[in-house]
Amino acid sequence: MRITRTPAALAIAGALALAACGSDDNSSDDAASSPATTEAMAEDEVTETTDDMADDDMTETTDDMADDDMTDDDMTDDDMTDDEMSDDMSDEEMAAAEGDLVVVASSRDDLTILVAAVEAAGLAGTLANDGPFTIFAPDDEAFMDYLGEMGMTVEDALADTTFLTTLLQGHVVEAADDSGMVAGMVDNPFVSLAGTELPVTVDGDTITIGGAEIVEADIFATNGVIHVIDTVLEPS
Repeated sequence: MRITRTPAALAIAGALALAACGSDDNSSDDAASSPATTEAMAEDEVTETTDDMADDDMTETTDDMADDDMTDDDMTDDDMTDDEMSDDMSDEEMAAAEGDLVVVASSRDDLTILVAAVEAAGLAGTLANDGPFTIFAPDDEAFMDYLGEMGMTVEDALADTTFLTTLLQGHVVEAADDSGMVAGMVDNPFVSLAGTELPVTVDGDTITIGGAEIVEADIFATNGVIHVIDTVLEPS
């Protein structure tokens, strides 16, 4: 039997052949583009991972720096708090005092020679109005021992104002330093108004200043503090 192909059949066959060729071309194109697409995706993932790691490192570094800064600030705050507490204690004691340094010294029975010497030397106004000051105050017994060694009477000493001024200035420091502050000056000698150095030693509960022992500490006045000592500090 003879098979006759109609024009319609031929047209359909041609369309199918073209479709098959097109499918092969697309498959080839997809196959060719797949490696490139895979590589691009891989590169993107590596980039994103690297960026994430960098961000994490930066975050950790920033956090560590912040922690360090907080630690430094905390230490500074603690140090400031200790100093402020000490200052506040002195300020409160001074505010509660009954009078200035001269008034407070005059109220005591064991500092009569010191007060007389301050008045004779013309230093009462300074020690009453200015400040703050710390006075390392020899008691009457200490003054009598010193004057005896010098071959002088109290009257002799009170008459020599130049001698008295230099002597008394050697017992005064410009600052209000309570006993805790004095004890903290072991490696840093005080300098008196006379310019003399007053080294500090601490042995248990005993504090010495310029070789004299503090026998009574922290007698506060409105403009400073008095520490009674057992020896007159000789001018150098």
